Formats: sequence, C-alpha cells, structure tokens
Amino acid sequence: MSTAVASRVKARRSAISIVSASVVRTIVFTVTCTGLGMGLGLFAGILVQVVRSLMHRNAPIDMTVAYRFFAFPLAAICGVSALVVFVVLETRTARRLLAAR
Repeated sequence: MSTAVASRVKARRSAISIVSASVVRTIVFTVTCTGLGMGLGLFAGILVQVVRSLMHRNAPIDMTVAYRFFAFPLAAICGVSALVVFVVLETRTARRLLAAR
C-alpha cells in the first residue's frame, strides 16, 4: 500500500470507545482531584494543629480535628467540583467526536 492511499484512510473510533474513554477519564481525574484535596486539607489541618499547640503551651495535638474539619470537607469540595468540571468537559469532547464521525 502506498503512502498516498494510507494517508487518506482515517481510523474511526466507535461510539462505545468514545463514551467509555470519557467515563474512565472522568472517574480517574475526579478520584485524583479528591485525593489531592484530601492531602492538602490534611496538611493544612496538621499545620493548624501544630500552631495551636505552640500557641497554647504544648496542648495535645488532636488529629481527628485535622481530618474532621479540614481534610474531609476539602476533599468533598474538590471531588464534587472536579466531577462537575470533568463531566462538562468530557461531554463537550464526546459530542464533538461523535458529531465528526
């Protein structure tokens, strides 16, 4: 097969391939953003607990506060935000790819 003929043939993705790839990308990016939010929230909570401990003359550090009031709420906010953003982006991309078929 010559290169002129090969350059005219385009590989076409199926609709199932486009939709499943969009779903997988959305799930992976949402989980990643949720994990990053959890990590940043826990880091902020630990810093707040350390500063509080230093200001109140070596008060004990309660890690449940870091999780309950910092890590989990920030992870939830990041997860929901990422889910909404990635669903919108992937829907646009999937529609464009499906329309181009």
